[in-house]
Amino acid sequence: MEWDENEVKERILEIENDQRVNLKVPDRLVDPDPLVIEAKRGLSKHDEHSSWSLKNEGVVSNSGLLLIRVAPNNVDRALRLFDAIIKVFRARGHHFEGSTAHLGKQRYEISIREKLAKVDEYKKQPTNILCLKVYAGYPRFEIYDSKSVLIEDRISRAVAKVELEVEFFLRVWAENDRREEEERQRERTRLEILARKQKELHDFKLLLNAAQRHNDVKLIREYIQSKENIARRDGSISEDLKQWIEWARNKAGWYDPHIGKEDELLKDVNRATLMLKK
Repeated sequence: MEWDENEVKERILEIENDQRVNLKVPDRLVDPDPLVIEAKRGLSKHDEHSSWSLKNEGVVSNSGLLLIRVAPNNVDRALRLFDAIIKVFRARGHHFEGSTAHLGKQRYEISIREKLAKVDEYKKQPTNILCLKVYAGYPRFEIYDSKSVLIEDRISRAVAKVELEVEFFLRVWAENDRREEEERQRERTRLEILARKQKELHDFKLLLNAAQRHNDVKLIREYIQSKENIARRDGSISEDLKQWIEWARNKAGWYDPHIGKEDELLKDVNRATLMLKK
């Protein structure tokens, strides 16, 4: 990301005025952080047989937790720089572990390296120019010594950039969360409306079916009564007809939406569709 320089300057001023923070890098290590003590122990072991020595470049590289690669004459300075940086991050309420500053979910790997100058195709030599590098899975920024300003005087700038980037990510994540919640709410609302529509249609279909059954039952009963009236008028009512009339009236009572009479043989039949229930 690109940092707003005005924001960076404001944050630098805030850090420099923070009573918890000591930005001064002492001339010697004073009560060093345990990470620095461990790094110093590792760097002190370099010799011609050691994996910490890079003879062709004239620098020593720490195999401990802190990422340091500098010439022997700059080891003390690199340790003092790292000690000050770690203490500033911790004073600002951030966690520091290994060579990494932890700010919430964000991790920033910090290293101090000495710039190398190419001597020939196979050899480089240290330049006495240190570089503070910050990574977050990929390079974020680098702060080099210059003729006018050393890294010691720019620690607050490094911390300011890291803090501002984290706050930027927090705003982005919060905005993403807000948009996702809005989308989830829209989906919930859509589903609720769809459910209401489906229920409304279902209830209407039940109403329509009940009304149709009501009319059908009226026709059935009129037909039964008509059949009985004709038979009585003609004097042709028989026992079979009487049984049929009773059967038909029972079926009308079963189909009637107001009665819904039980019928043993039709108990597995859906009255609305007149189909066997699955």
